Amino acid sequence: MSPEGLVAQAQSFVHGSACTLVLPSVLVAASVLLLAYRGVTEEEHHLPLNGFLANIMLQMFPLLALKAKIYSCTDRVSLVPMVLVKTLLMHATIGVARVVSTVADPHSETIFGLPMLVDVVLLASALGLLKWEFGFTLSPVKWWSHVDVRNLVVLSVACSVLIEAYFVVLPHSWLSAKMQFYKQRLDVSKILFTTANYIDIVAFMPVVWRLYQAEDEHEDYNIGTHVSTDAKRQVRLFFAFVVAFYMWDDVVDPILTIMDEPVAMMAHAAHFMLLLDFAGFFTFQVAQPTSGGIKQSGEEVLGLLAQTDDDDNC
Repeated sequence: MSPEGLVAQAQSFVHGSACTLVLPSVLVAASVLLLAYRGVTEEEHHLPLNGFLANIMLQMFPLLALKAKIYSCTDRVSLVPMVLVKTLLMHATIGVARVVSTVADPHSETIFGLPMLVDVVLLASALGLLKWEFGFTLSPVKWWSHVDVRNLVVLSVACSVLIEAYFVVLPHSWLSAKMQFYKQRLDVSKILFTTANYIDIVAFMPVVWRLYQAEDEHEDYNIGTHVSTDAKRQVRLFFAFVVAFYMWDDVVDPILTIMDEPVAMMAHAAHFMLLLDFAGFFTFQVAQPTSGGIKQSGEEVLGLLAQTDDDDNC
């Protein structure tokens, strides 16, 4: 058998069989165990770090659910690209929150540093993809019309305000030495930073919700729906952006800031591996030859990719 055939067989085994769910399940389980290990072995309670580990763990569940649904649904190729815009909107909102948080902090020493530069570049990349690749109008009104994105962002803001206010009103004696900075005051910078973290947790939830809704609404769609060349390009560009986004979040930034926290580093590594696994899985699914996309009634199956963004403001 030729090398190309062996590669194709390996890809089919990894991404086209039930084994495709083994690695993400193991990675999610590892993240849960890392959080539990940190909780039972720490000498001093470090709530920010524990919360950080919990955030990473929670980020992994939507990716696992998304991969499982794409693997099992009847039209797994064409369900996702139509909602890539929603995920880009979530990540653009994360970028806005991070940039404004840094600018709003009068004591920030990183406003002209590498983190700020990366946040600005990633935000500009997300907005550029939305406008020029997906044809999204960069208007707050248009963003607001995506109800699921809007509701998740509003919920994240509300939760961050409540959490930050809770730490401000706690008695001073209840806080460890590493938590004393919370007793200063409630400010916009802290709220926006926490909001960005919470939005990051639910960044893929609009896709998950839409997948579970769409299969009920389109039960007569079959595997093999035609995916256009433009849609395949959009998928590749989308995952290039997402991988770059989390390359910074899970690899570069932790190396620069938390090298002395091996448990946190391992949690970041597990999340990034899960993301790479999902990116490879979905890119593989989209790249597969189609089977013609014909309904039983003889009509051509256009799939959910045929829907426009205006049809999907839920």
